Amino acid sequence: MANLKDRIEFVKKMFPKGDTALIAALHEVQTEYGWLHPEGINLIKETLGYSEDQIMSVASFYHMFHKEPPGKYHIHLCTNLTCMQEGAYKLLKFLRENLKEGNEEFTYEEVECIGLCDKAPAALINGEPVIELTEEKLNEILKSPEKFVKGYKATYYDMREVYDKEGSDSK
Repeated sequence: MANLKDRIEFVKKMFPKGDTALIAALHEVQTEYGWLHPEGINLIKETLGYSEDQIMSVASFYHMFHKEPPGKYHIHLCTNLTCMQEGAYKLLKFLRENLKEGNEEFTYEEVECIGLCDKAPAALINGEPVIELTEEKLNEILKSPEKFVKGYKATYYDMREVYDKEGSDSK
């Protein structure tokens, strides 16, 4: 994988107009560090020319950006309508009861729809979808999370061949 500065430079090339580059750069920083680390924010400032206030204002608007480091395994539990009807609140209660505050290995948060309604209830663990959740499956996740996390982190830089072939022709 290319270094973070190269990836942010590529994002700038890919999205030369508007603020789309900023959101993509925030994703790149979070992919690199797991959260919006100050070093990554400084790279965005240097590369894209935004102030820290502008960057953090955008980051605060979007729920998916972490301003503090999450646990090694971060669970996004969907509690939107379909997941709620299929027992998501029971699963949220299970997480509250089984993960104590200050746990550095696991963190979790309740989120809106993650687009897996047909396999509800669902969650993302470090971005990996986990479907048809039950308390038993959640318990298995808490005991052996590595079984559910593949570890690949996609970046905008991964799209460079497609962009170079197609994106630059459309300008």
